[in-house]
Amino acid sequence: MAGFSSQDNIIQALSNGQSFRYDWNKSMNPTTAAIAGEFHMTARGNGNPGPDALFDTGANLTFIGVEDDTTSASSIPHGGDVQPTYHKSLANLSAFTAAATTAPCVGVLIDLIGYYRVTTVTTTTAQSTTNTLGYGDTFTADAGTDIITWTSTTNIPSNILTGTRVRLTTTTTLPAGLALATDYYVIKLTDSTCSLATSYANAVAGTAINITDAGTGTHTMSRLLPRHTNGAGVQAIFFNPAATALGAATPNLSLVYTNSAQTGSRATPGVQPIGKTAASNSLILYTGTGSGKFNYQHPQQAGDAGIAQIDSIRNTTSYVSGTYTVALIKELARVPITTLGVAAERDLVNQLPSLPRIYDGAALYWIVGSSTTTPANANFSGHLTTIWN
Repeated sequence: MAGFSSQDNIIQALSNGQSFRYDWNKSMNPTTAAIAGEFHMTARGNGNPGPDALFDTGANLTFIGVEDDTTSASSIPHGGDVQPTYHKSLANLSAFTAAATTAPCVGVLIDLIGYYRVTTVTTTTAQSTTNTLGYGDTFTADAGTDIITWTSTTNIPSNILTGTRVRLTTTTTLPAGLALATDYYVIKLTDSTCSLATSYANAVAGTAINITDAGTGTHTMSRLLPRHTNGAGVQAIFFNPAATALGAATPNLSLVYTNSAQTGSRATPGVQPIGKTAASNSLILYTGTGSGKFNYQHPQQAGDAGIAQIDSIRNTTSYVSGTYTVALIKELARVPITTLGVAAERDLVNQLPSLPRIYDGAALYWIVGSSTTTPANANFSGHLTTIWN
């Protein structure tokens, strides 16, 4: 399990105070009651942490990364930054509701990595997105070993994973063997070092570029995603981030994206999700029951295991009014709440041994999936515990 080799390691970390517990309390905040099969984001709901209107801000169709310290992001705290000295994991969590008719339901804890806000909802053709590699850190290169060492940690380069697409800039001259305006792929070595490859396949194989000098000036390596940086396991969700409902329409909702193997032109499969008409705030648009309805994750092309970036977004008929957001998320855990008034718990050390990694900067939010009519403003509460080693 990530960061821990034994139960003794976990006990030692707890003894050393290397853990954090947070008790959360959130209201579901749709303007109308949720029906069976629908999933809602809880970001806008009142509680602890407070309501979050972040996802209805930002430039149209432009990727915006989200971190736990992003202005207006009321994500669930998880103990602050601990890298590169430690790796943090989710150890246990719980969820509870006593609101009438809410159970059974399911709570899904996600890391929300970033999002694209769509304001041009009357456009019915595919709309291209803007993906600026905005997370950059400086580095030096060793011509003898081909190893790159990060010299700044502002954007948490310890989060970078093997296979991540990056580009390089410099104030003077890049190290020989590397070029400007060129896609490279990371071979992660440690939380502070890496090598670079010319392709995703070479990165996975560990075939590094031969660097023959250190270059001159200050060099910067930039990436798109702040966490889960190669896209492995990353999913997309469409939801209404605004206080008001979307317009009256039922469009098909589709994506063209680059997958976690860094292959572009991947697309939503033939049976496309259908958005709900007049979708209330916080609703994940295509959830529900019946034809064209899905679980909260937007479907990916067959064989894909994650999304590295979204290249275009489409609603096939006009949504008339409102806005929607397409977010990139990583699911961390699910908690089925089977009984009203009884807390549901998940032990991720012994019960479901997994210890999901919580990266520095993680923006944690809850999604609630309804299996019955769930009243507007139904309240949910619980806790999560993280541990690092």
